[in-house]
Amino acid sequence: MGVVVWNRPDKTGVLPLTKTTSSSTTVTTAMAISWYTNLGLILGGQKPSKLTRRLCIQAFDTVPDYSTLLDTLSSGFAQHQWTDIVQIDIRDYSGLRRNSPPDLTAVVNSITSSRSSSSSSLSPMAVAARIHKPGHTHVNSNLTKLATLISKHVPNVTAVASDPWECSPSSRLVAGHLASQYFSQLLVCHAPILAPIARPKDPCTCNLSSLSIQTSILQSSGPSIIPAAQLRTLKLLQAEAFFSWEAFSSDATLVFTNLTSLTIDFEKDHVANDSHKYDAQKGGQNPRVSMGIDKRRILFPKLTNLCVRKLPYTYPEAWAMFLDSPIRNLALAGKFAHIRYLDTRVLRQLDIFDMHVYLSEKSFGKFTAFVKTVLSVASSVRSAWIRHSEVFPISVPEVCAWTGLQELNITAYIPTFTLLALVSQLPELRRLIAQRIACDDSEAILESDSGPFHVEPGAVVSTSVRDLQLHMGGSKPRVTTLQTIIYVVMCMPRLKQLAVKQAYRKDIRLFIRRHAAEYPELLNLDYVHHINMKSVPAQLL
Repeated sequence: MGVVVWNRPDKTGVLPLTKTTSSSTTVTTAMAISWYTNLGLILGGQKPSKLTRRLCIQAFDTVPDYSTLLDTLSSGFAQHQWTDIVQIDIRDYSGLRRNSPPDLTAVVNSITSSRSSSSSSLSPMAVAARIHKPGHTHVNSNLTKLATLISKHVPNVTAVASDPWECSPSSRLVAGHLASQYFSQLLVCHAPILAPIARPKDPCTCNLSSLSIQTSILQSSGPSIIPAAQLRTLKLLQAEAFFSWEAFSSDATLVFTNLTSLTIDFEKDHVANDSHKYDAQKGGQNPRVSMGIDKRRILFPKLTNLCVRKLPYTYPEAWAMFLDSPIRNLALAGKFAHIRYLDTRVLRQLDIFDMHVYLSEKSFGKFTAFVKTVLSVASSVRSAWIRHSEVFPISVPEVCAWTGLQELNITAYIPTFTLLALVSQLPELRRLIAQRIACDDSEAILESDSGPFHVEPGAVVSTSVRDLQLHMGGSKPRVTTLQTIIYVVMCMPRLKQLAVKQAYRKDIRLFIRRHAAEYPELLNLDYVHHINMKSVPAQLL
């Protein structure tokens, strides 16, 4: 097997790959690379820019050969000073290759110089579990050398980033080593930390403002490790139901003075035991309950973006910590058994709301009542996503209090007339995406095979909607589906854009031409593939 060696970039800025053969002849090869860095582009840059200040390490295989990367960087780093680089990104593109499922044992082989005999008999799943465990001996010398080498030659890094959910195990380990190596000087850290954080000699020197971290690392690091007042963005990953906030402060009241964006991604969404709440009440302590184990007040005076995934709580008091926060963007995902306990007071001042619910058919009645309750709460929300995973329909209240709603994306099974009843109560709605619209028993008119029909003028339900996307399901065009689409379109006669399957567009055009006198504005309807929401939900920030 050849060794990839360092080369100056060509005119395109791409490092040519060479392989040294046994005959000591160096030849250019077209072999597929398992990793790539942008050091060639940085060298070729004429002046400092965003591209030349960022080192990217990209993995294209689930099991990239990082020992080769170490050898290559060792020679490459010696040729140049890299003091302008302030950010390191670890990106994993192994999903682009349609290879067989990765052998997780090979992941360990590729990053370990030697393996103990006790681990040689481990199954791939056991190996996978062990390489994720902080502080395990499989976090080995090759990766330590790689992180030490990079930190030596790239001394001014203030940001390390990766996507811990999409990276392969080996890429996670590389990102984790680099994050640990640079942690004391970072402003931004979005990479999986592998070991407890060392307490800084001078807490005043910690300038960390954006952090993604597992709660297990926080709890093992001890109290008051990370100053809460400096953080602006915080993502708590793999959170246990009753994790501790002590790592940020041990004060009687914990205040995240400048935090504007918070994500809590729970590890499991099983029902959390709420005995902590009742213990606090019986003991005469402050009964204000937070997400976590703390019984003290936790405040977020500037929090505007909140995302909670796999919510495990079955009591509304868990939301008390956010009632004093100016939340404008809220995203929730989890089982209905837990989301149903949402304190609806947090909805009142929202701009953006995204709710993704997982539930079973036996919860249909309760879920329908919950949706009605949510839509009945007076709110300033402008953009909303409502999603659930099953095939039973939802219903809406007779009076919807979200009168300022401008964008609505319903990824849920909703009858046509139910959807129109909701739209009729939204006078400012301009963008509507209905992913799973269907007819129910009361809509026999839409299931007729008698041919095209038109909507009476009195049936128009919205003159504000401009962009509409309808997805009816099924792979083949159907007469009944076409009629339903036409019916909805005619109820919104001022549409500008329509996204439907290609198979229905010709018939929709023909119908509109026949009724041009009744619907003149629809003659200029633009047919598109997708309608995109303009707002960005909290989980994507």
